[in-house]
Amino acid sequence: MRKVLFSLLTGFIALSVVSCSQQKEQEGDPAIYAEANEIHQSSLDIREELMEMEKTLKESGITHDEIKELLKAWDKDIIEVPGYEHSHDDEHQRKYHVHNPMKPFNDEEHLEYQKIMHQEIVDIREKINEILAEKVNEEEDPSVLEEATDPA
Repeated sequence: MRKVLFSLLTGFIALSVVSCSQQKEQEGDPAIYAEANEIHQSSLDIREELMEMEKTLKESGITHDEIKELLKAWDKDIIEVPGYEHSHDDEHQRKYHVHNPMKPFNDEEHLEYQKIMHQEIVDIREKINEILAEKVNEEEDPSVLEEATDPA
């Protein structure tokens, strides 16, 4: 009797472990998740681009505390799309990738969230470009700098 109970208990535990360890199936429209992932990947491409732009700002001696804070918030909020989680064994290794926990969104909510996050990273890139353009203009036209520092 004990052997039967032990066998049943062992089988139940093994089945539970296997079923819990398998990846949860996506609920919702796979095409929507695929679109959300394309947007997510585009956002990550921009974020990697911004890592280089941050270096340029730093090397130029440009204070960019506002940009740092915007990127810090963005980094904290970005999430992956279910079914498209990155692997550290991927062929395409990114310098930047996400480790934030998923949010309990449905497929449409994931898509909208990725659209919002993409727009935010695009806006941050535009701010950095504006800062760099101002720096270039100052270097090309020293009178702009003189006017800005003239106390009169």
